[in-house]
Amino acid sequence: MPFAKTTHPLSPVHAAIGVGTARIGPRHIEYVNDVLKTGRLSYGPYTQEFERRFAAAHGCRFAIMTNSGTSSLMIALYALKLARGWADGDEVIVPAVTFVATANVVIQLNLKPVFVDVDPIYYELDPAKLEAAVTPRTRCVIPVHLFGSPCEMAGIQEVCSRHGLAIIEDSCETMFTAYRGKPVGSFGEIGCFSTYVAHLLCTGVGGLCTTNDPALAVSLRSLANHGRDSIYLSIDDDDGKSADEIRMIIPRRFSFVTLGYSFRPTEMEGALGLAEFEGHEEMLRRRRENALGLTERLRDLEGVIQLPSVRPEAGHAFMMYPVVLRSGPKAAVVEYLESRGVETRDMLPLVNQPVYRRLLGTREEDTPVARWINESGFYIGCHQDLGPRDLDYVSGVFHEFLLAKTRDRRRACLVVLSRFVPPVDPLILRTIVDSLRLSAFDEHVLADASGDPAVRREFETAGFRVVSGGRHKAELLAAAVGSSSAELFVVIGADASDEPRDATLMLGELRSGADLAVASRFMPGGGRWTARSLAYRSLGNRAFSFLLSVLFGRNVSDANNHLRGFTRRAFERMRLTGSGDGVMFAMTVEALNGGFPYVERPTVERPSAISTRSTNRPLMAIRFVRLLVRYLIGGAFRRRGRD
Repeated sequence: MPFAKTTHPLSPVHAAIGVGTARIGPRHIEYVNDVLKTGRLSYGPYTQEFERRFAAAHGCRFAIMTNSGTSSLMIALYALKLARGWADGDEVIVPAVTFVATANVVIQLNLKPVFVDVDPIYYELDPAKLEAAVTPRTRCVIPVHLFGSPCEMAGIQEVCSRHGLAIIEDSCETMFTAYRGKPVGSFGEIGCFSTYVAHLLCTGVGGLCTTNDPALAVSLRSLANHGRDSIYLSIDDDDGKSADEIRMIIPRRFSFVTLGYSFRPTEMEGALGLAEFEGHEEMLRRRRENALGLTERLRDLEGVIQLPSVRPEAGHAFMMYPVVLRSGPKAAVVEYLESRGVETRDMLPLVNQPVYRRLLGTREEDTPVARWINESGFYIGCHQDLGPRDLDYVSGVFHEFLLAKTRDRRRACLVVLSRFVPPVDPLILRTIVDSLRLSAFDEHVLADASGDPAVRREFETAGFRVVSGGRHKAELLAAAVGSSSAELFVVIGADASDEPRDATLMLGELRSGADLAVASRFMPGGGRWTARSLAYRSLGNRAFSFLLSVLFGRNVSDANNHLRGFTRRAFERMRLTGSGDGVMFAMTVEALNGGFPYVERPTVERPSAISTRSTNRPLMAIRFVRLLVRYLIGGAFRRRGRD
């Protein structure tokens, strides 16, 4: 799950935006329960059906399920070593960027990995560098389809064909994707896949080998079953046999022809795999949409970061979303993302691993592209359980950090508006303070009209400067801005109803050029967790927001929400007069009237943790009407006066 959502009003922030997801649905439960009811826990009909469908989807005759992608790689390489008589010490070419399992299985089978650098755009085995790595002892090449992207298989196949080299496709991160119309997993002698947690198909643990070679299929299944005689590899293999066949099978049930492994999955993994397979088209569609959405949101940062590309004549499954800084180390940006709840992973560093330096004497300088990726590359999630609001947040965090580090060094101030009805439980206050992302801001101000000393005391303890200056929002905002030297301001309520991470999203929009950024509860991706009986509360706001859309020709959906960001220059040019909650509506009108850059981003409002002052909604509506009338009468003159 991308977020562990809770309706508890004091839950300060959602869990991290993870690099992967695992969602158990009704079909998964049905299939696994069926397995448990039948008592058939070993290789059975669910696994067999999953293998059949998976093979067909990847253009292969056979698929053999194992207990992991690593196990699949191990038996794939072992099967070819046995079939072709490779000697210990023979060489296998491996890309310099991949998960360690790709190279580990080579070493564990007494073969020698030879690392070849990757290309700087797709981060996969570079065919232009492959030829120089081939020696008389080279036996196999393992191209790795990374991050959901197929390799440049045409060039790899050309070199391998000329030198008589076998191909094992490490496709543990890429499924259901083709290169030049041919599916991954069908180019070489064997393809290897993973269904580990948070992969494209998730069975908890699991993997598959695909092949079109019947002899290799038999060998692979035998090797995954301790090297057992292929005449009896499952309890179904003696069903429907004649008496003579049974007499032949019985003594060979415990006949082992090869030193194999215990790499078998259970029938429960097969059941999960089948359930996952049946939903894979929607999963891939969502991942591709999310990857495109991230790229669109981060496009303006391409001078600083390299975004993922889709290889010509190929698809992309987007198991993850790789990002590489164009220059400089990644540590600071990765730490910042992690501190904001965006999970990251290194882009599979290999040649710099201590074990390879010790055993093989690898040096990063021999593979400069891999070295750059090791220093500057990481990936984040783009999985199917992320929504537009999550992508907005991720983009906001990137912009917040990278723009601050590049060209936007304006100081930022977080303004917390406190209008509680006293008294307030100090424990609740402490929880609210702890939920705020204070490190994103240079200054922190509590604009306090609560009348409760405990509120002031708790925020002062957390390092807030406290200002009062009045009872209404306009007065409180003016006092907060007047007390600060910042150029950028983000306002959030102190009752825990606002999503704290959306405060940094608002800051990111300001750093990206907006003068007013509003967190909208009513645009797609937003929402309001409230009782059905209180749903009428939003009607007036929606109506007046729609009216502003018509008047100004802009998309306005939540003109009055107080979670918002604004620049000092915009605030000082706004004529915020009057009292009451209408000040936020007035700010929106002033920004639109003044032609300031204005954006909205979705947010979810939660139930307030603390009772707040009641709002006279009919009176607020009257104020909205008066404000609009004032604009309609005098707006044109005011615009002329500003020109």
